[in-house]
Formats: sequence, structure tokens, C-alpha cells
Amino acid sequence: MTIKNFNKGTYAAKDFSTKIFSFLIVLTLLFLSCKSKQKTKYEFLKTVSTDINKTCPIQVDSILKLENTVAHPIATFRYNYILKYDTVKYDIHEFEKSLTKTTLNTVRTSPDAKMFRDMYATLEYNYSDTLGNYLFRIVIKPQDYK
Repeated sequence: MTIKNFNKGTYAAKDFSTKIFSFLIVLTLLFLSCKSKQKTKYEFLKTVSTDINKTCPIQVDSILKLENTVAHPIATFRYNYILKYDTVKYDIHEFEKSLTKTTLNTVRTSPDAKMFRDMYATLEYNYSDTLGNYLFRIVIKPQDYK
């Protein structure tokens, strides 16, 4: 091996090491950026929840009242509703099925839900009766509305 070839090999190894090091730095920055965005989503949802909760409870209609909202990491937003519904007279499971379809359609199409769609948030809707007993939960994930 001549000195010329040795120097080329050393240069190539240095160049390769520099590329690997640069690649690792980019990966680290990308990872930190993603973690930062996740925290930002959560912080944003916490702020939205706090603002909504200042006006709660909100009587949505004659049978539905929004008690409060809660933000959960990474990007989950939960609505807690009280449902005034006669579970003896009517089938709650049929009502849940119907409400799930309506809620999913609203999340997919409503301009108000656009901010949640843009941040790929999971939306949860908890329903309890007027005594505070859990009735059901609707969970809508990004793969459901995208």
C-alpha cells in the first residue's frame, strides 16, 4: 500500500465516521423534536380543557350535559357527559351504537374538530347516568377519522 492509497483510505474512514456521527445527531434531534411535539400537543390540550371547564357544566340538550373535560398524554382529549336517559324504557346499547356513528361523523366533518384531526388526537367520550353510574365510552382514534 502506498502513502497515497493509505491517505485515501484514512480520508474515506474519516468521511464515513463523520457521516455516521452526523446521522446520529440528526436522529437524536428528530427524536427530541418528536418528544417536544408530543409535549406541546398535551400542553395545548390541557389549555383547551381548562378553558372549557371554566364554562362547565354545559347543558348540551335536554338529555345531555357536559360535566368537564380532561387532557391525557400524549394527545387524548376526554369529554365527561351526564346522560339523562331511561335505561329501563330504552335500549342503551342501541343508543350507544347510534351515538358512536353520529360522533364519528362529527369528528370527521366538523370544522370544530379540525384542530383535533390535525394533531391526530384520540377523542374519548364518557357517558354516565344522573346518579354518576358509568354507562359507556366512545373512543375515536386517528385511524378512525383519517
